[in-house]
Amino acid sequence: MSTDTAAAPAVFTFTARLNARLQPEHAQELFVEPLSAWLRDAGQGDASLGQVGLSPEDEVLYVDLRIALQADSEVAAVIVALEELGAPLASTLLLPEGEHDFGRMQGLGLYLDGQNLADEVYETCDPFEVYEQVASRIDGIGDVCSFWQGDSETALYLYGRDAAAMQAAIADFVASYPLCQGARVERIA
Repeated sequence: MSTDTAAAPAVFTFTARLNARLQPEHAQELFVEPLSAWLRDAGQGDASLGQVGLSPEDEVLYVDLRIALQADSEVAAVIVALEELGAPLASTLLLPEGEHDFGRMQGLGLYLDGQNLADEVYETCDPFEVYEQVASRIDGIGDVCSFWQGDSETALYLYGRDAAAMQAAIADFVASYPLCQGARVERIA
């Protein structure tokens, strides 16, 4: 008689495409690890990081999670778990029978000009100060979940329940801090 306690192999696999601009390490920390732990603890399966969709400028546009379940009857529970973890609006399950949209969080991208400001602004202002101020101002309504640094701009990605409230909370800082001159705020979810 075998005493092997290993879980049975998954019989149903699918992709959850998160409409999230997250660096892979942030997607791993925010979604893959907690979802995997929950699935394993429940004996229902596992999750791993899949494809990362990039723009021509190498900005992350979406992150795929590969999810393996013991039974397709657990898909609804996975949706609930992903939404509780903060899945953004317009995220999509890619199922064999078709797509299913999910997600509740709204997102903003704060894009800082990385090349057109006066040299003294880049020399005297600290990008970490922007991160700290933005995170502090949206505390309780959202989080800075990731960032991106391109050739001509740097972005902070904010996710929360109300994009307009997050934008209002950072507006005075963005208008007054020299490194935020020419910055744009874009709705990303």
